[in-house]
Amino acid sequence: MKEDRFNMGSHPMRRLPDLLLVLAFCLSPLPASAQAPKGSSPNSPAAKPSTAAVPAAPERTTASFGDWVMRCESVTGILRRVCEVAHMVVVPGQTTPIAQVAIGRGAPNEDERLTIVVPPNITIGVTPQIVLAKASAAPIELTWQRCLPGACLASAVVSNAAVGDLSAQTEPGRIVFKNAANQDAAIPVSFRGLSQALAALAKEK
Repeated sequence: MKEDRFNMGSHPMRRLPDLLLVLAFCLSPLPASAQAPKGSSPNSPAAKPSTAAVPAAPERTTASFGDWVMRCESVTGILRRVCEVAHMVVVPGQTTPIAQVAIGRGAPNEDERLTIVVPPNITIGVTPQIVLAKASAAPIELTWQRCLPGACLASAVVSNAAVGDLSAQTEPGRIVFKNAANQDAAIPVSFRGLSQALAALAKEK
């Protein structure tokens, strides 16, 4: 692992749990239909196989575009699928992401948001940023939203112009924040394939 590529200060990096559809699901509680009844478990004798109808269309789909993926999922109560594009930062030699960046809408009528997911080793009071390679490009500032047992999430509403600037990048950017020891931390972000993923996302709107 190269320190200049994955600079997390003096604290070791932690793998994030598997997080899918960051915008729609990690920032919202599970629907009642997805929560297990109290006092029961999948292996409990009282558990019964589901009798719900199986839809003809896939409930979840993913498509890869370079270092980005578009992932969609059908959500109860929303007529159309919820989709986002996401980039997962993986340490060479490993398969589990240590950070994620996602762009999309939690619902069709909501503003487009950029969300990052990083290990829970952060200083809440310092604004995290997406910093681009060009010194003239203004960083995108985000706001910490919440921390889960294995990850912290920050997001910000982004304009079409800001998303266009990201998709036009030819060099990696960085997620920059302060770790729990108030030291600078940086995680690289690739933009390879973002423009193609956004084009596919636009067709889902």
